[in-house]
Amino acid sequence: MSKLDIAMIIYIIFMIVATFVSFKYGSTMIKKKGLFLPSTLIAGTINLVLGVFAILVWVFFTWGVNEFLFFGGLVLGSGLLVVGEAVLLTTLFLKRKKWIHIYNETFN
Repeated sequence: MSKLDIAMIIYIIFMIVATFVSFKYGSTMIKKKGLFLPSTLIAGTINLVLGVFAILVWVFFTWGVNEFLFFGGLVLGSGLLVVGEAVLLTTLFLKRKKWIHIYNETFN
């Protein structure tokens, strides 16, 4: 494996881990505080910031290497960022009632 292959694998894994970290934050805060919208907005922002950070690192890494790798990584990163945000928001919305119910049970 070349260092470009390893960099691509790390790039993809980082984008996926960013979505999981955001999901974990959102689910924990909804269960703990019962506030859905603020927790969802913060989780989405965390995912967005980590994704943009990964894309910027990719830009600096591939700037002088290969233009096809540069643009392909930008497209891949943008796609993963959009899909990650969609998956994050969808799962948070689908599990919202369950987590708010858990929050309400802690005070009863």
